[in-house]
Amino acid sequence: MKAEKKKKKIGIQDIAKVLNVSASTVSRALNGNPHISDGTKEKVKVAASRLGYHPGIPELMFPEKAEAVVVFVPSLKDNSYIETVSGITNFMNENKYHTFVVDTQGSDDNVNSFFNNYKKFGISGIIHIISDRNLPEDFYSVIQSDSMPLVTVFEPDSEMGISSVLPDMFQGMFKIVKYFKTLDVNRVALILDNDNRPEDFQIESSFEMALDTLGMKESISSSVMFANRRWDLFAEEIRHLLTAKDRPQALLVKGTLAAMETLKIAEKLDMKVPDDFMLIVIGTNHFLNMTRNLSLLRFPAYEMGYEAAEMLIRQIQNIDNERKTAVKPVNFILKGSAIRMK
Repeated sequence: MKAEKKKKKIGIQDIAKVLNVSASTVSRALNGNPHISDGTKEKVKVAASRLGYHPGIPELMFPEKAEAVVVFVPSLKDNSYIETVSGITNFMNENKYHTFVVDTQGSDDNVNSFFNNYKKFGISGIIHIISDRNLPEDFYSVIQSDSMPLVTVFEPDSEMGISSVLPDMFQGMFKIVKYFKTLDVNRVALILDNDNRPEDFQIESSFEMALDTLGMKESISSSVMFANRRWDLFAEEIRHLLTAKDRPQALLVKGTLAAMETLKIAEKLDMKVPDDFMLIVIGTNHFLNMTRNLSLLRFPAYEMGYEAAEMLIRQIQNIDNERKTAVKPVNFILKGSAIRMK
């Protein structure tokens, strides 16, 4: 007589597969987590009963687990990233989630290593602040295959089907180019960090698009300089730019510290802002109180972080499963460094 085949033990992965939700959602629903909707809890209970699910000893001993998310940030020395993280952590704290911030030091290998081992840490979701727009197409494949909630701040060049939060750089650049048009400004330089950074690429492409939209491609010549952030080399590059025969009439400089350094160099050259050239900072409010005269294209870093956190929580609660893109407006604040009479 043949031995009866042993029946397979049903686990939360089986329930998750049937309901097309993440295993973490099933686990939280079964444990009565307040962040999971009553409708989702009921669906999970019905499916668990139908499939014959019985919790194991570890689940019975530890029914309540702390909700935690991980935020990958390229650098905790960059002010815009710090503000973005602040927006994320504030929203998470309001919703009783723990936040673990990982400084990747600009290395996507560090992020990828975590993706391959994330199950060891029992996290509920991930926010990735992207520092390199040229990510491999399979970069998030492990996370996506497990239906782990994921939101990015900025987005890679490749379409990966991931929810993202972006700045609406175009509408800010449109206002600036329109302002230049009224003053007959025809030479503009953008001082950025790195073409691989998604925000730098968006700044440059948005400026070009604004020129095109306003029919200014022929009348305004623009140049882009990816400046060295070693201040001695930066000073040399800016000095060369400002003393050139066809020096720009306006500089758009990414970062308040870089703009303040530009002001110092101009002072040493006996040049005045905005008489000799106009100066606009692309960045956050950080350090701006030290030079209140600086015009600012304000980067919505805090708002982007807050929005990313809200989107992630909605994924964790299984409210939103569709890919979404949120766009936060930038704000052009015109002050003395760019005010010039026609």
